[in-house]
Amino acid sequence: MTLGEKIVKLRNEKGLSSVELAKATGLSRGYLWQLETGGKDNPSLDILQKLAGALGVTVAELSETASPACVEPGLPLGLAKFLKKRARELGVLKPDVEIMKRVSFRGKQPDNPEDWELLYLFLKKWIQ
Repeated sequence: MTLGEKIVKLRNEKGLSSVELAKATGLSRGYLWQLETGGKDNPSLDILQKLAGALGVTVAELSETASPACVEPGLPLGLAKFLKKRARELGVLKPDVEIMKRVSFRGKQPDNPEDWELLYLFLKKWIQ
């Protein structure tokens, strides 16, 4: 089930219209429509938190967590190993993976799973 499908399902279960959910979250009706129809599939953590709060679920329940099945070709080797070992336990979300795979500092990326984990934990702490 996609994020948009989950939003629609939860919204309907709560008996909310899209206008009511948009008001409850502070999102525009147009942006919510894009999320629900798949036009936007990588919202920020802030938006996920607003949606989860309004729908009465956790961000993890709303979002799919990363798992070995979502390790895609082309990920840096250390990041792929980190995801296989620790993603489920730490609650790494697919949007987190999208951000992490683009991170570089002075043209370099971490090269081992432990450094990717430290980076993830720092980013997670920083956004709280």
